Amino acid sequence: MSSNLNKSLLSGTLWTLLGQFGYLGVTLIANIILARILSPEEFGQLGVVLFFIVIARVLTESGLGAALVRNNNATNTDYSTIFIFNLIISVVFCILLIATSGAISDFYDDQALQRLLIVSSFILIINAFQIIHGTRLVSNMRFKQKSKYEFFSILISSAIGIILAFNEFGIWSLVFMHLSNALIATLLMWLFEGGIGTLAFNIDSFKYHYKFGVNISLASLVIAVFDNIYQIVLAKYFSISQTGLYYQAKKLQNVPIGLQNKVTQTVFYSALSKLQEDKNKFKYMYHNMIKIISIGSGLIALIILLFAYDIILIVLGEKWVSATFFLQILSIVGFFQIQENFNRMLFKIFNDTKFVLYLELIKKIIQTITIVVGLLNHNLNILMYGFLITSILSYSINYYVASKNYSFIGKRELLINLKVFLISLLISIAYFLFSDFILLYRIIFVLLLYTVSIVLFRLLVFEDLIKFFRLLGWK
Repeated sequence: MSSNLNKSLLSGTLWTLLGQFGYLGVTLIANIILARILSPEEFGQLGVVLFFIVIARVLTESGLGAALVRNNNATNTDYSTIFIFNLIISVVFCILLIATSGAISDFYDDQALQRLLIVSSFILIINAFQIIHGTRLVSNMRFKQKSKYEFFSILISSAIGIILAFNEFGIWSLVFMHLSNALIATLLMWLFEGGIGTLAFNIDSFKYHYKFGVNISLASLVIAVFDNIYQIVLAKYFSISQTGLYYQAKKLQNVPIGLQNKVTQTVFYSALSKLQEDKNKFKYMYHNMIKIISIGSGLIALIILLFAYDIILIVLGEKWVSATFFLQILSIVGFFQIQENFNRMLFKIFNDTKFVLYLELIKKIIQTITIVVGLLNHNLNILMYGFLITSILSYSINYYVASKNYSFIGKRELLINLKVFLISLLISIAYFLFSDFILLYRIIFVLLLYTVSIVLFRLLVFEDLIKFFRLLGWK
């Protein structure tokens, strides 16, 4: 691995971690304050609105950003072509959302949703003006600058949302917070990174990148729909307040999970993409990355699972404790999703994006069956346990396909995750012996037992860890 890539990978990892800590820290604090002011019903309305915004955003981006990152020889014409296409599509979907907002509000028998959707739809157009800047920053591994823009935009927009909430703007404080976040991030990038440059649309460039991006886009669309579908299902077939409880549980889970996924999808993806021609170095880096991610995500899932009630009570307050069950299920789901996302990265790097789409379709067929079963029984527990079963089966299928197509994926990866699962299971059983102790003692007990266990199971070998970090640039 070259010295420049060593430094870029190490710097990128540190700045992405720092930036995400800052970003998620501000988000968490803002969410804590807003959750104590606003009701589960208002967060439920936001969950419904964001479902349609997220879906539209995936369709507008079309996987073209990932295609540009992978293209080590992308030109200004390539960037300009993608910008023009993205802007046009964003305007189209903004108009579509506005046109269908009335029908959506009628479907949920909530007329307030129409106005919320109309205002929120302009996020799509605003984001269209920052996609190229963000892609360039990732492609050039300038994660420090990207982290700064994200941090200041969420900091200012969170302050706006909190001020509006204190002044009794209700659900609109959440909408304007998301809208201002997109606007501030875009303005910062244009101010400090400059404009797009000469506008030009090259049809050959578009076809080349779209060929890569179309499968990613379709897969991302399927992922986005089903990752947010429970908000829609809960709002329609249970209650809008259940949507709010689920939304808050998901927000809490996204703090640690989002941090790991951010590092995976930016730093690790960019670095491994540059090593795709060197199989030996790629294999070494991949195996060490998967080990670190498995240990880290295992600990996070275990902590959230065991301390879900305490986390919600302390962070959000007593009116949100009914979200405990959602958070516990999502903690385990998150573990398998992180493994699956990291594994799926290989298909993108080696341009086997058809697998990304095919595997997502299989996963969603399984998930659809579990959702139908849950709705037919009108049982919330069945619905959520079905989500958990889906995540386990999806990771297993994804791992199987990857191992059949890439020789460097063997039983080692599966063995690592099995060890993490066994350790977590044993600690969960032992934890109940200490359930009457005060919270601090219980946390210390779990952390110590987990650390000792990963050493005894030889998941963490300090000599290998030192060698790995030296390869990254540590001295």
